[in-house]
Amino acid sequence: MSNSVNPNFNFIKILNEEKTYKLLFPEREIGLAIVLIYEKIMDGVFEDEKFTEKDLHDAFETIYKTNVRYPKEVYSSHIMDLQEYFLDYNQESQKYFFKDYAYKFCKHAKETLIGAFNPTRIQEICTLLSKSLEARNTIEELKFWLKEIFKKYQPDLREQIDFLDRQITESIELLKKGTDFTSQNFLEILVATDVSMNNAQNHVKELRSAYSETKTIRGLLEQKQNHDNETNELISEVYAFVKYINDRLNSIDRKLDRIQPKVRQLFSTLSKPLLSSKIEKFIHFILDKSTLESNNGNKTIVFPNNISLPQIHIATPHFTIIDKDRELFPSKPKERKTYVQNEKVILENTKKAQEKIKEIDTIGNWEKYIFSEIKLKGSIKLSEVFFKIINESKSSQIAVSVIFNIIKSVYSNNDKYKLEIEKELETNSEFNNIALWKMKVIKLV
Repeated sequence: MSNSVNPNFNFIKILNEEKTYKLLFPEREIGLAIVLIYEKIMDGVFEDEKFTEKDLHDAFETIYKTNVRYPKEVYSSHIMDLQEYFLDYNQESQKYFFKDYAYKFCKHAKETLIGAFNPTRIQEICTLLSKSLEARNTIEELKFWLKEIFKKYQPDLREQIDFLDRQITESIELLKKGTDFTSQNFLEILVATDVSMNNAQNHVKELRSAYSETKTIRGLLEQKQNHDNETNELISEVYAFVKYINDRLNSIDRKLDRIQPKVRQLFSTLSKPLLSSKIEKFIHFILDKSTLESNNGNKTIVFPNNISLPQIHIATPHFTIIDKDRELFPSKPKERKTYVQNEKVILENTKKAQEKIKEIDTIGNWEKYIFSEIKLKGSIKLSEVFFKIINESKSSQIAVSVIFNIIKSVYSNNDKYKLEIEKELETNSEFNNIALWKMKVIKLV
């Protein structure tokens, strides 16, 4: 972040102001219309990347797809709002064009979504950084690497880790769907599982490579430690970022562990006798449709390419349904049980509840007494009151609860009260086994 940012700038407060958030992040239909215009700009549909108001109206109509005709004023209101951050208007040519924020908004969203489908560059970036660092021999060259090269690739690394995270999540979901025997045939399941496992292997390879390269970077930096404070601070920042990368990679690695149960589920299903018989029938079916070719004395089985799936006959069971007439054969009435209350247990529980209520009232009364004394005299010795409470209530639990609540109230109102603690024990001859620090509460205002 730039050091020239106004220290009085409150991001949350400004974003929460009327319409600011909505103008920066428009509603779904408006945002999709902007993306539609962006794609046309990228495809070179508009000359000089400029477009008319009619082009915007057409984009809105394409996105909204409603039978109700929107009045022109609704679209015009959207366009007026978009001119705050997304659109600019040329009075002479009467055409609109994108502001920088609109390009960044659409580009970032597109790159984020594309990243879920394209191979990540984590391995490539980490290798480039470690090789570049290895070639730095002087302090100035090291500073240049820390300030310029590494910082340049920090956003890319974060982005690529996000891409890898989403790709692994997609692979897990595909594998989850791929091992569903209720809606797919055996061949589809094998193909889906093979694709998912290949993806998982590629992800594991990327993770291991990234781990290895970040370890290399850390090792090289440890060798280059020196007495220059600025350089060491920059190295510490790199350590912190490398730790962030490793934490994210560990999190992604744990997601890959979720693939193992799905693989076990697949092999568990394959080991079932019914499925084994189906597999055997399937293999016989494939072999019946295959041919044997001989090439230079080597015999090869040529499997068929496009064959229809076999129809496996499943016998349909027949059931005889007998309806029971409830009027002719009524159900026997159930005996209604009566429960006798245990008066002794009721009395014991009532007594316990009353004692607890009395204890709560006693604690409350002692708290009121302490604060009234503070208000009247300006201070009170809390440790002495502690023993007074035990003596009168005959309960150390009540005394502890009162003192705890008072200390909690004092710290919650530190503008009104102050707690002074002396590291000297307060004791009482009547309670030889109890001691606590000398504490005093003072009224401030």
